[in-house]
Amino acid sequence: MNRRETLPLGVDIGAARIRVALLERDGPHGARLIAVAARETAGDATGAVAAARTELATRERRCVLALGAADAHLHVSALPGMRGGERERAARYQAAQFAGFSIADAAVRVVPLEADRCIVGIARRAALAGRLAAARAAGLRPIAVDDAALALGRVYPQAGAIVDVGVLAATLVLAADPVPVCRVFAGGGDAMTAAVVAALGLDPAAAEARKRSLGLAGAGEHARDALVEQLAAALIEHRSRARREVDEIVLVGNGARTCGLAESLERAVAVPVRLATLAPELSPRLPADVVRAAAPDWALAYGLGLWECAA
Repeated sequence: MNRRETLPLGVDIGAARIRVALLERDGPHGARLIAVAARETAGDATGAVAAARTELATRERRCVLALGAADAHLHVSALPGMRGGERERAARYQAAQFAGFSIADAAVRVVPLEADRCIVGIARRAALAGRLAAARAAGLRPIAVDDAALALGRVYPQAGAIVDVGVLAATLVLAADPVPVCRVFAGGGDAMTAAVVAALGLDPAAAEARKRSLGLAGAGEHARDALVEQLAAALIEHRSRARREVDEIVLVGNGARTCGLAESLERAVAVPVRLATLAPELSPRLPADVVRAAAPDWALAYGLGLWECAA
């Protein structure tokens, strides 16, 4: 494969699983998905990333990583009449008001917009350093750390809302200009699996398999319903004051496959909810059924792979 045709790898390092997406440039602004390699981390993110890169059989070392809403925030601020260090100090002070974690342990960046408005980005230093260290130890060369919400928005630009159901938590991403609004809720896939374990006395592996094939089906439905209730409340509040109507909700993440989750959320908010998909034509080398089935799991890595096209 010609190095010049390859885009930087999209590397999604999750709590329990990593995904590495390999894309090729297709024209001046487009890209083709060549393959995605996924591995369980088993406590070793570096080893998982290295194994995924080996599976992809690519010489590409550049990569784009992501931080989610639990570790990073974007906020639009007005900083009139300020320059250089003064603006940086003011941005850091404002960031402390919305960060949700100690500003002393955070990295803060300012990106100017029009007039006196700026986007203030804040990230946990420990989370940032951990992602960078894992990628570098795996032989990769990070060129950017993206915001996960922005990466998902590249994949589903028409969605009014995206719900990323991870292992430990669920993130609601609400489309807004110039940056999306994010809310994080406890109660990800592990919470629903634990509820099945508690209700039926199954081991976690059997409970996970049952959750994905049969849904909760009366066993631990309260965990799913508690998450749906939180998501619905946040969506209803947002719709009451947002300029853009939420007319579709897309579910991503492994927990998004939980049977009945999409239907329960759709009933709660009266908005169409669908499981994430990727168009088969995005990947001429992969079978259409594989792309369709894996889309919820691959969405973030694919969006990170598109970073250079959007930059």
